[in-house]
Amino acid sequence: MKVRINGKVFDIPKGVRFGEISHEIEKAGIEFGCTDGQCGVCLARVLKGLECLNEPSEEEEETLWRVGAVDDEERLTCQIIIESEECDEIEIEAEE
Repeated sequence: MKVRINGKVFDIPKGVRFGEISHEIEKAGIEFGCTDGQCGVCLARVLKGLECLNEPSEEEEETLWRVGAVDDEERLTCQIIIESEECDEIEIEAEE
């Protein structure tokens, strides 16, 4: 599936947790720390395709709360998994 991250396009298969391919995604300017949803470094906003992604886990929700994320579109990039291929494209932008 086509995923646009900070303007760079990646082909990411359904079912792959983005943290597993963090070294590739870092090329788009997303910084990663722990890659397991605990540090909050990879906070980003899903601009398009949120409905095709997994729901945040309880652990991710706790980290999002701790780092001050309040919008449903804010996610930890490392925890994102594409669950549906019904979206034309997914677009993610790093928080500044």
